[in-house]
Amino acid sequence: MSITVEVELKDFLIQINQKLDNLQKDVTDIKIELSEVKGEIKRLEGKIDGVEKRLEEKIDGVEKRLEEKIDGVEKRLEEKIDGIEKRLEGKNDGVEKRLENQEFVSRGILVALIVTILGGLAKLFGLVGSP
Repeated sequence: MSITVEVELKDFLIQINQKLDNLQKDVTDIKIELSEVKGEIKRLEGKIDGVEKRLEEKIDGVEKRLEEKIDGVEKRLEEKIDGIEKRLEGKNDGVEKRLENQEFVSRGILVALIVTILGGLAKLFGLVGSP
């Protein structure tokens, strides 16, 4: 009881050709999708490059503004320090003059005190006559 199957070679070839056609169609669809994906990748790369360029420009702008502000602050600080330095020099000169005057007055008082003591001693010992 064996069953004999008769299949014509032509039917096999037709089935094989249909499968090959389906595979060819699938390969073509994959190629089309791959080219679309490549196009999307290129478009995204272009967008990324644009964003990167804009970001670099913004960073450069911020950096430039910061440098300008820092330079301005530095200049103002230097001006304030110079002004304070000049005022301190003026005050220092005033203190030096007052100190010189004080030394002169102190020397004068010391000399007057010494002369008075010597005069008192001279009168005490009778070196100077009474008027």
